[in-house]
Amino acid sequence: MAFTALLCACDSFLDIKPKGERIPETAADYKTMISHYEIQKMGETYPIYLTDDCYLPDQAFSSNTPGLNTITPSIKRLYTFDKQVFGDGEDDAFWSSSCSRIFTNNVVIREVMDASEGTTAEKSAIRGEALVNRALDYLYLVNGYAKHYNEATAEADAGVPLLLNADISQTNLTRTSVKGVYQQILADLNEAETSLPEEINGNAFHATKDAARGLRARVYLCMGNYAEALKAANEVIARHDTLLDLTRYEVVKPAGMIGRTNVPDADANPESIFIKYAPYIFGLSSKVFPSDSLLKLYTDSDMRKVLFMAETFRGKTLPRPIWVPYVRANTAVGTPELFLIAAECEARVGSATRAMQLINQLRNNRIKDHTPLTAANNDDALRQVLEERRRELAMSGMTRYIDLKRLNRDARFAKTVTHATAEGTFTLPANDAKYVLPIPPKVLRFNSGTMQPNER
Repeated sequence: MAFTALLCACDSFLDIKPKGERIPETAADYKTMISHYEIQKMGETYPIYLTDDCYLPDQAFSSNTPGLNTITPSIKRLYTFDKQVFGDGEDDAFWSSSCSRIFTNNVVIREVMDASEGTTAEKSAIRGEALVNRALDYLYLVNGYAKHYNEATAEADAGVPLLLNADISQTNLTRTSVKGVYQQILADLNEAETSLPEEINGNAFHATKDAARGLRARVYLCMGNYAEALKAANEVIARHDTLLDLTRYEVVKPAGMIGRTNVPDADANPESIFIKYAPYIFGLSSKVFPSDSLLKLYTDSDMRKVLFMAETFRGKTLPRPIWVPYVRANTAVGTPELFLIAAECEARVGSATRAMQLINQLRNNRIKDHTPLTAANNDDALRQVLEERRRELAMSGMTRYIDLKRLNRDARFAKTVTHATAEGTFTLPANDAKYVLPIPPKVLRFNSGTMQPNER
């Protein structure tokens, strides 16, 4: 009865529904908890519909492709930049799933060191991984449901509630500031690094020190602390600089879906440093079309276009290419992102020459008969790096959405996103309030008077 009451309280206050059939006792039990299929998911894909990377036709071209007439109402509201996204009866899985994972990781963080069996080092590594998991969930949450980090306002800007223990009966939750959330993320990553192993015997689904370092590079990039982001990225690149040569792969099943290409994914991909899947593990495959502005960035010899976009899908020729990689989308840490972080930071606070070296190394593994790019100066290098970042990380979870938010603060890169439909042309200006996702209605209702909504 007590457990049922706690679950009800949890549903009321946080919209979390933890489930389990046994009480963890051993170190192995806690490792099983953080290895659970649902814990191996992270982040969200739906914010991509707010960006300039995607296009949806008014009418679906086929029964296997999307259109504004077939997508869910919440996705259409995002695509047309509506103030409302989810209604009172709709669930925002991004929020609820993140909170559920945070609850599980909090249990592990609090209890694993007292577990029976297992060595201290084993327990510390499990706890460290749970800290990395929590940090990554909070990084996605604060980037989705709050304004982008701005050192001048971050202490006053509302972030998300910080839940750092396993008490699911907390009430009257309030939002920690954006700065406070980022401080906790960095604290979790710093603590995790001290207890995680340098290497894992097995696969990249479990965290190492480089997982914490790689995520730290992303955090500092979001904060605009380019010197620290460069330092963290370089630490990982020094140990993990392998890039997958896409020019060696091909489309082997043009009419297929899963197995359409022979590109390795997950832990078979040597670029994977720490793996978390998107909620739908094949990401946005066949769910969206690349926009015209994105398509123009690729040449015909770019294997990212050849392998991951198709004008013929499941036997039907389409009016425009559709996004169909059908490779498991990793939302955690990979070598290409670290190359891009290091290159961007070099262009901003370091060497334009090294920035272009990193970009050309990446492009050599993506483009057949690649001719190296050059830059006249740091500003030119930065422009080219950001274009390459958009090419490489297209449709990967929330990356473009977060990039638009952070780059909109720089007049050189701020842009208005436009989605043209039969119902009209919809625009999202730079720094518009609708870039910040709404706190779910159920969460506001169960924390009325204490939870501050996002004004859209």
